[in-house]
Amino acid sequence: MSIYQPAQFVQIQNVLSSRDQLNLLNYVLDRENHFVSTSTSTGEIDYRQSTILYYSEEYEHWIIDKVRSFLPKLLEEWQIVPFSISQIEAQLTAHNDGNYYRIHNDNGSEDAADRTISYVYYFNREPKNYSGGALRIYDLNIENGLYLQAESYQEIQPLNNSIVFFPSHFLHEVLPVICPSRHFADSRFTLNGWIRRVTV
Repeated sequence: MSIYQPAQFVQIQNVLSSRDQLNLLNYVLDRENHFVSTSTSTGEIDYRQSTILYYSEEYEHWIIDKVRSFLPKLLEEWQIVPFSISQIEAQLTAHNDGNYYRIHNDNGSEDAADRTISYVYYFNREPKNYSGGALRIYDLNIENGLYLQAESYQEIQPLNNSIVFFPSHFLHEVLPVICPSRHFADSRFTLNGWIRRVTV
């Protein structure tokens, strides 16, 4: 028996004040040389192209507090039983010309199995100098406990100063970014991560 589960997500706009957003953008631009190429847990080639800053202590605390404040609304929206949080992860990512992330979920590997909710905060320079980079979340067919990708999906635009939440088991991808200048400062930037639950 197959159970159909439509894609679930919440997008919240105007998350930061203009001043705070500018401070975050300047923080990222000052650390351009610290961004490194991304990889995947499976080590697959041509599966993900972007750059990442793994450690950003100055902003980790802000996003973690913000994510925690939204959690009760998300649990109610998706009828998820409240759970104890073991960790809220955070990282800064930049997608430039031709960058993408193919279809995957965020809790499919053993070391990520306790990821329950994923989040992505989008920010960029204004005026925006890139196109593309939408987040596509696929509907699911659940068969024998396996999550199978449906052909249908929801496509979420990377709106500046917005944050998107979705359950981590949903298959999703980042569509290719088009950034004609190829300047780092014109990238599609995200502050993203996962809420992990305590497991027994």
